[in-house]
Order: sequence, then C-alpha cells, then structure tokens
Amino acid sequence: MNKFFIFFPTRQQRHDYIKKILDMEQGDKEGGIVGSGIERIIYKKSHRNIPGFWAGIYLCLERDHKNLLENIQAVIPSHWVDDAVFFPTQMMKRKEMEALWEKKYCFTQGEDASDAWKIFFQEVQAHLRQGRIDIAGVALMYIYKHNPYFLKKYKRYYIFEDIAYAYEAKGELYKSIKYLKAQTRLQPNSTEAYLNMSSFLILNGLSAEAINVCKEGLKINATDAYLNNNLLIAYLNEGHIETAIDYLNQRIAQNPQTSMNWKLMGDIFCEIENFDGAVRCYQKALQVNSADLKEVKTDIYYSLGICYQHMGQIRKAIKYYKCLLAYNKTDPMALLNLSKLYGEDLKQYHLAEKYAERLVHLYPENGYGHHNLGLIYFYTSRFDKAKWHLYRAKKLVPDYQPVYDAIKELKKITN
Repeated sequence: MNKFFIFFPTRQQRHDYIKKILDMEQGDKEGGIVGSGIERIIYKKSHRNIPGFWAGIYLCLERDHKNLLENIQAVIPSHWVDDAVFFPTQMMKRKEMEALWEKKYCFTQGEDASDAWKIFFQEVQAHLRQGRIDIAGVALMYIYKHNPYFLKKYKRYYIFEDIAYAYEAKGELYKSIKYLKAQTRLQPNSTEAYLNMSSFLILNGLSAEAINVCKEGLKINATDAYLNNNLLIAYLNEGHIETAIDYLNQRIAQNPQTSMNWKLMGDIFCEIENFDGAVRCYQKALQVNSADLKEVKTDIYYSLGICYQHMGQIRKAIKYYKCLLAYNKTDPMALLNLSKLYGEDLKQYHLAEKYAERLVHLYPENGYGHHNLGLIYFYTSRFDKAKWHLYRAKKLVPDYQPVYDAIKELKKITN
C-alpha cells in the first residue's frame, strides 16, 4: 500500500491526529516529511465524492512502512480509513444509519463540533444531488432533531424545500408535506414556510389542505399579501366563491386604502367572468395607489387588458397592454395579445406584424408567436413566409390544433 486516505470530521482533529502520529506541526499545508517514510501529505475537502477533512498520505516506495502503519492503526479509528468510511449508497434501517453517523462524526466531542455538523450537512447535500433522497431525508431529520439551531443559521432550512420537491417529482406528496412542515417549525415567526407549503399544496391539487395552512400562516402575519393571495386561490379552487368575496370585503373594510386588496377582489371577479366588476376593482387599485401597488401594477395592467378584451372594448385593451409594455418592453403575452388585437380585430396588419415580429425576435422558441406571425403573413398574402412560420409553430407546439387548421387553409390556396 503506497498511499491511503483518512477521513476526519473536523479540521482540528485532522491536525491533532496527524501531529500525534508523525510528531509534526504540519498545519493545513502540503509538505514532505523527512525521515518519516512519508513522501508527502495532501489535504482534501472530499475524497471519492465524500465530504470531509481528508488527509492523503503518500509513502516512500523504498522504505519499510510496517512501523508507520502500526502507529496509524493504533491511533486512528479504523472506520476513518479509506473504504471503511461510512457513506451509505443504499437505504438502511434509520437507527443503524444514525448510529454509524454518530460513530463517524463524533458530534458531541470538542469545541469544534460545528465542523462536524457542517460536513454532515454537506453529506446530506451530496446524497440529495446524487438522487439518494431517502438517505438525505433521514440524515436531515437527524440534524433537525439533534441540532435544529444549526439549520436555522444561514437559512440552511431551505434544504427542506429541496427534499420536498424531490419527493414531489417522485409522486410521494405525503413525504413532501412532512419536510415542509418541519421547515415551518424552524421558522415559527415567519410566514415564508407557510407560503411555500400552501403553494405546493395548491399546485398539487390539495387546495383544501392549503386553506388550513394559509390560515395558520396568517396568524403570524395577517397582512402577508402572498399568503392572502394563496388563501383566495385555494378558496376559488374549492369553489368557495362567496367565502373568498366575504373574506376580501372584510379586508377592504379594514384597509380600504390598500391597492392589493382591490387587486385581489378584481382577480376574483375576473375568475368568475364578472369583467365589469373586475375592471372597477382594478381601477380602484390604481386610484388608491398605495405602497404595495408597485409590485402588482403590471399584473393589473395585464388583467385590465384581458377584461376589456373579453368585453369587446379593443381600444381600451390595447391601451393597457401598452401600459404594461411601458414597464416591461419584452412581456411576451402583451406582445402576443397586441398583435392579435391589431390583426384579428382591427385588421391593422402593419401594427400586428410589428408586435408579432418583436415577439418572435425576443422569443424564437415561442410557438404561439410563430403561429400568430404566420397568420399575419397569410392574411397579407405573403404565403412563403406564412408557411415557414406555421411549420415552425407546428414543430414547437405540436399539440396546438389552430396551427394545423392554418396550415390546412394555406394549402388550399397554394396547392
């Protein structure tokens, strides 16, 4: 054996053990050791993808290493050497893994135990990156149980979300919720975890559960706009329209000069296709002009455009889509809708083409943009260009039936 690698859970332990064996003060630098039978020592942050404070010891080929190896075996625990280092790649019994991790990391020994927790956390991340979600989950819950403060520091608790979404991808929602709930307990005075959990539940069709989560979070901060928005979405998803409206009416009565409340009420009216009511609420939100308007102003402009479009008031719809573009010149939906309104409704194809070409230029992979531009070229008898963009759209959005209808009409004329 000409070289071997030793794992240490902390920097100080690595220093102390190496010094003890070789009677040297090597610090954290590489170097050669004269007369010891060692050619060199290297320090590494990981070995075989296992994080740790590693020491790689390279032996001189011409020397007898028997005494040196005996010294190492007498001083360094065998479970820290090379392949004996515990790093599970297959799921084991939870208690068995915990016992082996405790043996490996010696969490309670010395003032430098924080190093061991950091390396263990890196191991959790490594298991998660490499797809061993169950192992990562068991390891994370061990930290959560024995050193929750460590997870609170530097917001390390965000890893609970990573594991939750990994389980979601596997279809194991109950496990996802378990880890999101643990995250909420690490942030008892924050609505962030409740927002994350409610969003997760809504996206997975569990709006009834999301309602309860939102209510718990709002006990911490009743004015959290995003959590209130999730509560309203959950109410709507569950068909509780009247409950949602009553809830917002209470909020508006308490804070009539808050733009967000009026915006959310507009969203509800828009959802139930009461476009007149929605427009009144959106306009009221703009009129109130409270501090929170800035973060939702573009949403309001877009929603007003949609409402007026449904109401057949094309010029007003155009006005608000242009207001949106004044804030965000590259908004794809505003560009697409403006192009459609100018083309399909007003037959002003030169303006329709202007917005359609800008959309395709900015978003060349937007199949709906290519479809719309293809239609404009079709309506203006530029059939070669129409054909190119329609077939491009067919490739990008192969399940979009209007593309096939347009190609069929084009073939009738060009064949």
